[in-house]
Amino acid sequence: MVDNFIVYVDFSPSLRFFLKEGRDGKTIHKRLCHATTVKDVVESCGVPHTEVGRIVVNGRAVDFNYHMSPEDRVKIGDVDPGAAEGFGLQPIPDKSSAFIADEHLSKLVRKLRVLGIDTLLFSGGQDQELLFAMQRFDRILLTRDRRLLMHRVVRSGYCVRSDNAVQQVYEVIGRFSLAGSINPFSRCPSCNGLLEKVDKQLLMNQLEPKTRRYYCDFLRCVSCRKIYWRGSHAEKLGAFVADVVKKFG
Repeated sequence: MVDNFIVYVDFSPSLRFFLKEGRDGKTIHKRLCHATTVKDVVESCGVPHTEVGRIVVNGRAVDFNYHMSPEDRVKIGDVDPGAAEGFGLQPIPDKSSAFIADEHLSKLVRKLRVLGIDTLLFSGGQDQELLFAMQRFDRILLTRDRRLLMHRVVRSGYCVRSDNAVQQVYEVIGRFSLAGSINPFSRCPSCNGLLEKVDKQLLMNQLEPKTRRYYCDFLRCVSCRKIYWRGSHAEKLGAFVADVVKKFG
């Protein structure tokens, strides 16, 4: 067994966001003191495995389990949802893709729900509890905590880059090809439950006088029973939905 050897690693431009060394595009010289996989090398550079779509070593495509050898030259590519070969090293999403996000992405979660995208918000617990929930409900993890995404149990996830909630929505829809999953105003922004139409007469005792007078169409969450109608906020939400549909339509 060879100890204390060097490998050479290059990351695609979009992945340099995660790097300290190599952000300028220069090859990273990585010294290894023991046998290790290419996954370990990638994540030791600061890049979660969930962000990697392709790995080429010495001109040959490999998976995360490839064991490094002296003088290996490694090229790390990002995920390209539109590539002919699909997602490469990442699971291919479909219209039933569901998500779970940590508590720091609450604004993103509400906006995804407005678009009808099934998204749970995990708050008030430890990382291990979040990972357990992710596994239990078979959901894709959304977070800005790259170390969390490096956990071995994370099969599919995404490290959100932007601080802006609308840009975060664009990131997630683009990354997971969710344009076909958009079904506006079908989920409760508060709890993620499905919304159903409900007859106004059944709600009369729950409505304020002005709401009873001026509105006729209502939705109710099947889970938390919260009631929604086309109030003053609807124009702003409608504009948001229209912008998303236009961008990804």
